Amino acid sequence: MVQNKTAKSKQTTRTSKRNVSSTRAKEITASDKITLYLNEALAMENAAVERLQLRIKQTKIENVKERLRLHLEETREQQNRLKQLISDVGGKNPTKDKAQLPIPSVPKTMAKMIGRMMTSAELELKEAKEDAVIENAEIVLYDMLMHLVEKMGITSAISVLSQSLSEEKAMADWIKTNAPDILMQLWPEIEASIAKREEAQSVETLY
Repeated sequence: MVQNKTAKSKQTTRTSKRNVSSTRAKEITASDKITLYLNEALAMENAAVERLQLRIKQTKIENVKERLRLHLEETREQQNRLKQLISDVGGKNPTKDKAQLPIPSVPKTMAKMIGRMMTSAELELKEAKEDAVIENAEIVLYDMLMHLVEKMGITSAISVLSQSLSEEKAMADWIKTNAPDILMQLWPEIEASIAKREEAQSVETLY
């Protein structure tokens, strides 16, 4: 008899949990979902603004600095567009959080060696590669967002997101197109570093 009561109690608990989960699921609206996706993009742009500001200060290459400044302005506009879209779909308090940007990390076994051997020119190349990775991640993000809003019937958001997508594609294309020129400008410093290292090794061999 006690076992039957226990079994019924457990069944009642499971049913209650399912009902609570079902109720919560019903409470999540399409507006809630698209607001979350838009805030995800906004968090990415919040982090991108911070990185771009740092990159502008760091780079010594003038045409890179100019292009980064232009993209910083575009990114701030992208933030504003996302905030407006969040408001348009009924969302409140656009996020001020910053996402973790998709920057590739080197294995721990290589990190110390890279830190010891890398010149400022090589650091610039590393940052340029990371810029390209971030831009392509944002392209995927905006492309996915456009498909989502279309499926959810929020057609007014498509053209807004399309503008941001075009800007990200243009920046990614610029990095790819200008990569050879950037390397050419940085190569003398890298070449001098290699020569200096080889000379030091030759001296060590003599002694």
